Amino acid sequence: MAILSALAYSSSAVLVRKRLIESNYFSAARAVTITVNIILWPLAFLFVDPRRTVLQGVLLFVIAGILAGISSILYYKGMEILGVSINASILSTYPMYSSILAVFLLGETITPEHWIGIVCIIAGVIFVERHAENFKSESKIFSKKSLFFPLLATLTVAFSYIVRKSGLIMYNEPLLDAAMEQFSAAVLLLLLSLTFSFGTQRPKHLKKEIRVFWKAGVCQAFGWILASYALSHEQVSIVTPIIQTKPLFILLLSYLYLTGLERISLKVIIGTILIVTGVILISMQ
Repeated sequence: MAILSALAYSSSAVLVRKRLIESNYFSAARAVTITVNIILWPLAFLFVDPRRTVLQGVLLFVIAGILAGISSILYYKGMEILGVSINASILSTYPMYSSILAVFLLGETITPEHWIGIVCIIAGVIFVERHAENFKSESKIFSKKSLFFPLLATLTVAFSYIVRKSGLIMYNEPLLDAAMEQFSAAVLLLLLSLTFSFGTQRPKHLKKEIRVFWKAGVCQAFGWILASYALSHEQVSIVTPIIQTKPLFILLLSYLYLTGLERISLKVIIGTILIVTGVILISMQ
């Protein structure tokens, strides 16, 4: 389930990147989130028994959703500036943080293989950042400050998984977890839109956004469902690294579908391989 979730998330990222030239990062995040909610809530109403509701668990799902919404905005902004390959590779380091947090907050353990995996991840990020230096000389809009977006997205998504797992321990309903988190993310995006006037608010433009990004939203929805079920059965320090095999799928899909949009250098390939090796080692017991 975690591997299939990785494939679904990767497909969503590549579909967003392909259509981002027609819109902007906030519109993409908003349209994808709305589409995901349209898919998840009917499933939650059909398959979740409301009589078994644990309010503490639901509250944790909401908090995890807010964190995920913040991460989504930062992720798409990073994608807009850096491209899908570099952005996703940096985000792939979040299992390092989620595994360490899981030790202190959830009582999970980190084996020697985990630590070797962490070293591989750090080495992979160094390769990606060196590629970013090369990209800087070829683009006027890139700067080291641009790395702030995917790095902060990495921290927020790591915390969201810890909160999410805590909620599932209290109330093991993966479908409701996925639905509540996406609802919280949607509310967050709406509040940001109204407060800071991100994007346009006219319905006709919202419909256009959904037409552009609905396929990415479908992939994202399946990714959330599969990730929630995987997380309900296994530790954070196991599930999150497996999900973060995404860079392999993204590299392949970018090569096939993003010709002219993405330039995948040898450094990015080496960095991605190191990162994926690291997350596989982290997942070993």
